[in-house]
Amino acid sequence: MAWEHIMRLSRTASTTAFVAGFLLAGAPAGAEERFVTVLPGESPGTLVVTVTGNKSPSVWIDGEATPARFESAGNGAVRAVISDLPSGSSLLGTGSGKPVAAIPLRAARPEEAPFNDRVVYHIMLGYFANGTPANDRAGMRRWIHRRYAGGDLQGVLSKADYLGSLGITDVWLSPVFQSETSHGYDVQNYYRIGDSRAVPGDPDASLNLFRELARTLGDAGVGIILDLPLDYGAGTYDRRAGDPNRLKPRSTKARQEAEKVWESWGTGFKYWNMRDEDTREFLREVALHWAREEGVSGFRMDYVRGVDHAFWAEIYRELKAERPDLFVFGEAWQDAHGPGTNMGDIAKYYEPVDDIGPQFDSLIEFPMKIVMTDVFARDGDARQLERWLQSTEQAYRGHGHPIYFIDSHDMSRFSDWAVDRSDERLLAAVTFMATLRGPMILFYGTETGLAGGKAAAGFDDSGRIPMPWDALNEDLIQRMTAVINMKRDLPVLQRGARWPLLADANAVVMARANDTTTALVAVNTSTESRTVEFQSPAPGALWAARLDGPVPVSGTDNGMLSWTLPALATVVAVAQ
Repeated sequence: MAWEHIMRLSRTASTTAFVAGFLLAGAPAGAEERFVTVLPGESPGTLVVTVTGNKSPSVWIDGEATPARFESAGNGAVRAVISDLPSGSSLLGTGSGKPVAAIPLRAARPEEAPFNDRVVYHIMLGYFANGTPANDRAGMRRWIHRRYAGGDLQGVLSKADYLGSLGITDVWLSPVFQSETSHGYDVQNYYRIGDSRAVPGDPDASLNLFRELARTLGDAGVGIILDLPLDYGAGTYDRRAGDPNRLKPRSTKARQEAEKVWESWGTGFKYWNMRDEDTREFLREVALHWAREEGVSGFRMDYVRGVDHAFWAEIYRELKAERPDLFVFGEAWQDAHGPGTNMGDIAKYYEPVDDIGPQFDSLIEFPMKIVMTDVFARDGDARQLERWLQSTEQAYRGHGHPIYFIDSHDMSRFSDWAVDRSDERLLAAVTFMATLRGPMILFYGTETGLAGGKAAAGFDDSGRIPMPWDALNEDLIQRMTAVINMKRDLPVLQRGARWPLLADANAVVMARANDTTTALVAVNTSTESRTVEFQSPAPGALWAARLDGPVPVSGTDNGMLSWTLPALATVVAVAQ
């Protein structure tokens, strides 16, 4: 149901309120003030919202304070009626003095968020599949992980049918370049495929293998995203090939806290001189080469905090001029040894740089990963989901769309945090992630419930574990594939507006809406089924369940819906 249609429908705003605060360190100032519900009012062009956390809130439309009529909604909440909502309004905010929480009022246009349908499958090469034992230790001199399994490009090629069957759009490969470690981030040559990744001692055959993999995956509709570390390289960087300026990283001086941690590990990294324009041009040409000559579908830029904003804007501009279809996202993790990622710091990388332009299409969303792990794996307060989404929308202010994940090569796996390793917890988290307004990442093995055996905050590499090809959870994989297909099939989940409808300690309900339809998303983190009641965002609509979930049933004539939610589940229904 179109937003324009919804705005003409009458309803009374729900007075449901939530009162729980953030359970995370580093929550933004004023985080207690949030929207409880957002619904169209009784007349066209009006909006009725309920706010908690402040007895005298302000409301904002696209960053500008807007007049509203305020009244008590009970339970410490305040109802605000906004009249004459400007056509095309994008972001609704609340906060005293400045907005601290926000809701997207309209669906993003495809040109504003062209990559929100992407489902990226992240492969850590050394652990996914061993195509040939002949290259297992080729060129490796240091940092060979205890669980390194000899995985390589031939192994990925052998699993191309499996990857295609998942419904994913892209494979993000850990660094494929020449290096002397099992992780590959110590790049020795950006223009050469690593010996341990392909054919030892034969750069041409190695490149041909990469091209064969790209063609095979491309035939299955799957692109290749390269992991590209540009802040640093190996101390043993090979400047003989692909480097006419004979440049190499030289500095050993750490510039960020994370780099100091790396140095204490004895990584052997050295840092590029980013004050030198020849160096910046060389690194830009590296990315352009792989986009222009090898046709990759995108780049994951490693550790973007180590490089100035202008460089990212420069490389983004040149890449997009060459290939507008490239998906370019970055890792803006603040702290390598703790969970305290600062959302304000991440937000800076979404902002355009004066006279240059944007920096990224998307950034990996660490704060929401921590929240989802706490809520779905550890029985944390479900209200965190709603509260953090609203904080995220305000912090990023529409400049970009986060790419969401629950598992990573640098953090303990979700299943290791879970109070029990049930498929339902994992599936509920992935399904919820798939309903968010942005692309998503699925780490290899998550689809089969892979666990690493250790739950640790901050950086942890225990999730780097061999893919269990002989013990796949086929039922879970089938259900995960259905979730991926739902994400790709429903534009309303990719780019739709988002409306909070209910949030309490173990249930969250929200609506997603675009010009053609409305979807309902409901989360139940309880170990028992429960029934929730909430105001319908589309009174009179009939609802069709996705993923074989239960169908909400219209209740009373005042537009309320009653929905019985299964235990430990995220369910989705779409208006017909």
